[in-house]
Amino acid sequence: MKFNFDWSIVGGGAPYVTISSHGIAFNSTSISKLKSPEQIIVGFDEEQLVLGIKAHEGENSKPYEFASRIRNAWIRIGCRDFVKYLERLTGNDFSQAKRFVAESDAETGILIVDLKQGSEVAGQEEQ
Repeated sequence: MKFNFDWSIVGGGAPYVTISSHGIAFNSTSISKLKSPEQIIVGFDEEQLVLGIKAHEGENSKPYEFASRIRNAWIRIGCRDFVKYLERLTGNDFSQAKRFVAESDAETGILIVDLKQGSEVAGQEEQ
């Protein structure tokens, strides 16, 4: 049998994406799932309340700097206006950070975040 083990997964935890009033933050495992691209794009399915995050590959969408922004094993992108919009649509109050376990679609390279499945974060873990 052939396996492709990720030996850092236990230490890094689940692939968390945290949303707060400051923006969207990614832990080391979610960064790894995205393969640490230089830039990412963020998509949103308003009907299903799901975010999709993937490496920017020339799409006609605003890219966010990513790999160069790592601080203390986290990356945060600022998007306050979008977070306010998410608050209205989801009924969540993101003044208290909420953590979501993301799923990675290996075929498309998209990190999927279901905004109906979050939990509050006790302390501010993301930087």
